[in-house]
Amino acid sequence: MEAIFSFAADRHGVVTRTEARQLGLTDTQIENLLRQGRLERVAPSTYFAVGSPDSWHRRARIAAMSVGGLVSHRAAAGLHRVDGFGLNRIEVSVDKHRRPRWSVEKVHRSTQMRFASPVEIDGLPVTGLPRTVLDLAAVLPWSRFERAIDAVIRQKLCDWPDLCEVLALHSIQGRNGCGPLRAILDERYGDDNIPDSAFNRMVGRLLERSGMPSPRYEYEILDRSGRFVGRVDLAYQRERIAIELDSVRWHLNRESFEKDPRRKNRLMLAGWTVLTFTWSDFVDRPGELVRDVSAALRLAA
Repeated sequence: MEAIFSFAADRHGVVTRTEARQLGLTDTQIENLLRQGRLERVAPSTYFAVGSPDSWHRRARIAAMSVGGLVSHRAAAGLHRVDGFGLNRIEVSVDKHRRPRWSVEKVHRSTQMRFASPVEIDGLPVTGLPRTVLDLAAVLPWSRFERAIDAVIRQKLCDWPDLCEVLALHSIQGRNGCGPLRAILDERYGDDNIPDSAFNRMVGRLLERSGMPSPRYEYEILDRSGRFVGRVDLAYQRERIAIELDSVRWHLNRESFEKDPRRKNRLMLAGWTVLTFTWSDFVDRPGELVRDVSAALRLAA
């Protein structure tokens, strides 16, 4: 029984009915604690331990847990310790299809909660930092958003590839905030700044998070006689699908420009389907990239 109070103590005195059940309490035991005055109901299926101090953190946890959401936007930026953001407002993101029965200071309804990459900070459920940056793009003036990006990069809280990934992932369905983030990435970052190995991983994670199997990275392909044909950026070995990623550097390199088509011909003669995508495909048309790979996997099944 006392486990619930130890658990709540680490979370600003707040505990939900679901968490209490996970700790082994029955609904009857929860109701007994309420009647004894040891717990107090503050929202549907959300309680705090009587005597726990009031604080911004306690109110934020109540707000998030009572609606099944995550602390987000400016509140999340404050929890991530992004310079220029404090803990002076409470904002929560919740799945668009949920119907919260509890009034929260600011609720953002989202169709992309599955991409929120939640983390726990100071005992609170919070959107991951790259998602938080994208959320900020939807609610901040341009100059304020630029300063937020500068702070995130300067403080090394995340890097440019992290932001490129979150942009591509959310751009598949489209959402507020993608435009401003894309504009800053176009201005300050691009495929002439990103290592090929990082580009490979970014595309691979985009495919995985879109529901496809994990590809093999930098995969060596052999022909039927066992001779080396080439190394490809990503591969689905069983389906014999090779994915090649071309960048500005590739186009500016004359030797690569001439050799690569011959290499692709050899891959196709070895029985592989070769798909080629550019940095622009990843940043500007991630949905098409995902659909093309998905279609190739279906045809090969």
